[in-house]
Amino acid sequence: MQQIHNARWVGDGGTYSLLVDGGRLLQVKPGGGSWSEAGRTIDLAGGWVSPGLVDLQLNGALGVEFSELSPEAGLEQLERIAAYLWSIGIAAWLPTLISVPVGKLHQAMEIIARFQPKAGRARILGVHLEGPFLNPEYEGAHMRQYLLPLTIEDAKAVLGDHSALVRLITLAPELDPDERVIPWLVERGIAVSLGHTAATFEQAGRAFDRGARLVTHIFNAQRPFHHREPGVVGAALLDRRVQCLCIPDGIHLHPATVRLLLALKGTDALIPVSDAVAPLGIADGEYDWHGLRITVQAGQVTLADGRLAGSALSLTDVLVRLIEQGDLDRGSALSMAAVAPRRALGLTVGWPTASDGDDLLFWPAHRSRPVRLDDL
Repeated sequence: MQQIHNARWVGDGGTYSLLVDGGRLLQVKPGGGSWSEAGRTIDLAGGWVSPGLVDLQLNGALGVEFSELSPEAGLEQLERIAAYLWSIGIAAWLPTLISVPVGKLHQAMEIIARFQPKAGRARILGVHLEGPFLNPEYEGAHMRQYLLPLTIEDAKAVLGDHSALVRLITLAPELDPDERVIPWLVERGIAVSLGHTAATFEQAGRAFDRGARLVTHIFNAQRPFHHREPGVVGAALLDRRVQCLCIPDGIHLHPATVRLLLALKGTDALIPVSDAVAPLGIADGEYDWHGLRITVQAGQVTLADGRLAGSALSLTDVLVRLIEQGDLDRGSALSMAAVAPRRALGLTVGWPTASDGDDLLFWPAHRSRPVRLDDL
């Protein structure tokens, strides 16, 4: 049994004392206090405590791409990845499936739906479909031959029997001239994010009015902001209903752009993501990725023509860079990576119960990144 004092909780910035046993949170005392029965005492000295991080856009890790999961090895691969993510402070994630043949999407979703992680593993909260309803003009690293029109019939075909598993879908709203698909998805409990899109300011605004509430990797793979046509970027920055997924890694966004986003949207409406692909957690080098050759160096992933193809940095790495480049305090950054993504999915955020109290991260002043209790 351990007691932890002078810990600031990201939920409200208040100072608390915690009683923890075997990784389970037993009691919380606002403002301080102690327990006579507790053994080891830890003074966090104003350091932060937070729920584990949540990555809403993670395409793969440890050499595995989620869109390519196989029936033979998929469950074991997910178990290894869940253990790895937990070890670096990530409590939950949305496996993100990119534009591949519909049959492969269904196979991957079937495997993910069957996955039940062991204790001490990151949890899967559902699936993020990044495609295939994307504009070819801003396809990025997606393969054009697998992109589909945006119709309710095509959406039904892509979701198949897995609509309850899909929590988030990235799409280009201008592909739906009848403007029917976004309300249809939202009615089924699927959050809609605009991305890989040439949407104008007006088209993006109508998509937000119809229920889209997110933008995927803002400024990347979408119509650039222009003073005569602000596009989806301008619409998202002005709309208080909208949260923006961003990749503040110093590669996808310039540090000044990160500070601009923070100034315009604030920490509650910006959600850092990794956008990591299969090389996350393995060595730099050249790899085959969906039939393409990619180069991985210092966290950056590029195609042969120099286009970015995701990242090889974890959300924990991105969090550290966000603090440096956004001129943020640790509590605000932790809230962006732990609280904001949960709220985007409609999840409540509070002190973990005794059954899941090991879902806590601690960030004392002397540590360069957040750690779990065993590493304090």
